[in-house]
Amino acid sequence: DGRARGHALPGSREAVGRAGHFTTMQVRGGAVQGLELHLARLVEASGQLYGASPGTTLLRRHIREALADGGQTAGDCTVRVRILPPFPEGPGDGKAWISDEQPPVAVDIEPPRRPPAAPLRLRTHPGLRALPSVKHLALGFQLQARTQARAAGFDDAVLLAPDGRISEGTFWNIVFWDGQAFAWPDAPALVGVTLQLLRGALEHARIRQARRVLTVDSLAGLVAGFALNSTGIAVIDAIDDHRFPGDPDAERRMRELLAGVPWDPL
Repeated sequence: DGRARGHALPGSREAVGRAGHFTTMQVRGGAVQGLELHLARLVEASGQLYGASPGTTLLRRHIREALADGGQTAGDCTVRVRILPPFPEGPGDGKAWISDEQPPVAVDIEPPRRPPAAPLRLRTHPGLRALPSVKHLALGFQLQARTQARAAGFDDAVLLAPDGRISEGTFWNIVFWDGQAFAWPDAPALVGVTLQLLRGALEHARIRQARRVLTVDSLAGLVAGFALNSTGIAVIDAIDDHRFPGDPDAERRMRELLAGVPWDPL
């Protein structure tokens, strides 16, 4: 069945594997935007970390059962699906993972969430998440970055690669508008579900977009910034001491495009 026995996880990869990984989705009336992308994320990360995956059929069943148990089969809520690590052969670092059985799945049901209504003031924070391509539960670095930003009077933090490139937020992607096109940071980051949905919608609408190397020095040439995650779109007011002029038309267009993405029934 392709599952590996004793799948080693060196360095930060091992720390991520021991924490597990997850996806968070907003459910409205029993449906989700980008459902297949959420499921694919869980399958791919499980294979990467553990050499085994629960598979989309089993994941759907777990989600449906959790919604039914929570009385949310046709309701509005937040669903977090966590893939937990298989039991290690023994304690301590450097041990291999047993992959004879599927990784355990846990589903959390919480109240629905929406993006912040007020524009965000963000502070840059040096460093990237371990394994940026995986949405994992080794959250210490992200939580520390956000805590330090809030202690300094900001709402959240933007992560910077070692070479100064803007990467992503603590729990969200970021996109900018330069007055002519949308600019996605070209640095290691999670390829979020909302990011993928918006990229596809922008392409379909033939609105210009591109990946660009963006640094703090690049901000002076940008008109607006937006934070993206499963809750939707939040406007960015400032990063460090740079304030964005803003563009209501670009914001409105982005919100319309995201609202037009179909909702997939669970």
